[in-house]
Amino acid sequence: MVAFALPACLLLAACSGKGDGGRAALPLATGPWRMALNLDTTGGSLELPVQFTLSHGPAGWAMVVINQDESIQVDSVTVEGDSIRIRMPFFDSEFKGAMDGDSLFSGVWTNYYKGPHSAIPFTAKAGVQPRFTVGNGKARHDLSGDWEVHFSSPGDADEPAIGIFSMEGNRVKGSFATETGDLRFLEGVATGDSLFLSSFNGSQAYLFRAAVKGDSILGEFRSGKSHVQHWRAVRNPQFTLANDETLTELDPAHPVDFSYPGLDGAMHALADPQFRGKVVVLDIMGTWCPNCIDEARMLREFHGRYGAKGLEVVALSFERNADTAVAMAALRRFRKALDIPYSLLLAGTTNRDTVAVRLPYIKQLKAYPTTILVGRDGQVRHIYTGIYGPGTGARYIRFKERMEKALVDLLREQPRKGA
Repeated sequence: MVAFALPACLLLAACSGKGDGGRAALPLATGPWRMALNLDTTGGSLELPVQFTLSHGPAGWAMVVINQDESIQVDSVTVEGDSIRIRMPFFDSEFKGAMDGDSLFSGVWTNYYKGPHSAIPFTAKAGVQPRFTVGNGKARHDLSGDWEVHFSSPGDADEPAIGIFSMEGNRVKGSFATETGDLRFLEGVATGDSLFLSSFNGSQAYLFRAAVKGDSILGEFRSGKSHVQHWRAVRNPQFTLANDETLTELDPAHPVDFSYPGLDGAMHALADPQFRGKVVVLDIMGTWCPNCIDEARMLREFHGRYGAKGLEVVALSFERNADTAVAMAALRRFRKALDIPYSLLLAGTTNRDTVAVRLPYIKQLKAYPTTILVGRDGQVRHIYTGIYGPGTGARYIRFKERMEKALVDLLREQPRKGA
């Protein structure tokens, strides 16, 4: 976890007329900042807090967004005159704002995946500040542990989840594991009978508010300014979700296969000599998907550990932009940012009909990522729907160990004859 309490001299140096060595003052204070995204579309104020740090060095400005135990490095920060522009890594979103002195700037954050109407106003202030400004009163309930959670929307079936929380004082860390992935790194505060959590990664902006009543929680979940769900939770450490290895079904009428272009401009197919007689991991993903980042980091580790023993990893990416050049550029950025050594192929767009055509061997794709393990014999041996990511703590460790054991077992098998 990145500490927010920086020495006061750092902030003073940024705000004074001259810094060390007589350098001219920077236009913005370095050190910790707090941003508030205003989710209220009625003209009121409903804050989604984001904590980050700003720094300035020989390469220019840099920003680090902090979510619980996650730190997101942002290198594309441009300050010109009284304007500031921040392009988020991985995802097609950015902040554009105007500065008011060296300790305040405001503007709008736009997630271009959701279109121009998704713009959300924000205000950012320098200094050490709590994530939530709702007060620091002592929490009346210890929320640590696992909770049975059900998200609900009008007209839709409830979505089951597991709330995973830990507390230190009134500070709360945790996540929600669902049957199609987890809600990654959440952080907030419990005060009195209330719970507040938030997370921001450049694609997802999450805000949770809830009332705690003993071993029950009633809350509201907001994703951006338009998506709202209610949720209820009861303490239940025995609650489980559906088996992630049984949720995705294959269509036996269609063999598992692929033939898509890679970043080298060539077509790559499962029948290529590169994959023959190997254990192949097919990662169905998208560069727009935060959970796919967690998956890619895990698969990169597996590839480094077992590549020489016969493991191949192939990412089949479904992108939101139909322009091939734009989609390929996103894949290149993804590869560079995560230092991915394995194959990245452009499979198509996220349009449901396109996915169905490109993946005829899957009856219905339910989650990004979905991971298929193909044995040396060319047969599918395991399918994992979604991921328990690092934000889920021990569940991530168990998920990773389970997939790694499956890979090791498959690698021990002999290649099929003629392979």
